[in-house]
Amino acid sequence: MIGSQGKINQLLTEPGCEHNQQKDQGKKNKACKQQAQPGAAQGGCAFDGAMIALVPITDAAHLVHGPIACSGNSWGSRGSFSSGPMLYKMGFTTDLSENDVIFGGEKRLYKAIGEIAKRYNPAAVFVYATCVTALIGDDIDAVCKVAAKKIGLPVIPVHSAGFVGSKNLGNRIGGEALLDYVVGTGEPKQLEQHLL
Repeated sequence: MIGSQGKINQLLTEPGCEHNQQKDQGKKNKACKQQAQPGAAQGGCAFDGAMIALVPITDAAHLVHGPIACSGNSWGSRGSFSSGPMLYKMGFTTDLSENDVIFGGEKRLYKAIGEIAKRYNPAAVFVYATCVTALIGDDIDAVCKVAAKKIGLPVIPVHSAGFVGSKNLGNRIGGEALLDYVVGTGEPKQLEQHLL
């Protein structure tokens, strides 16, 4: 899970960061402590960065678990190269309401994953946590695990609450989701040899 402060600090380690460049040699490679300030115009949040990093996976469904406003981020206007699947152009959201904030949105998330799988048959479903779902404590890991077992597709949680940090950190969170849930989970059906 990406939510722990230790994991976030690990992802914030930037030896090439301009703040680290100003340090003497012994203090370099420490985590960059320049965090986004709430309310400041930082050019995006962690959620936005995670979406930008993962939406180029064109045959997967990208489900935003949060209010509808979160699904209107800038990633929707970004392109991806694809000679086939265009599923990435679809915007999926659980569209949480005030009642979901009070009673929790896990049932709505589970239902949305099932509907997407049935209607669109994606190769996988990425589920993005938002500030709201992180604050109310929805356990997206558990919902994704149960849903994956039920529908027989990978359902990948992305702990990308916007208040965690900047868009740059969100890019790293998206990459971590790939490393934790995708990379190394299977082999291609056929490997082509182009070397003679």
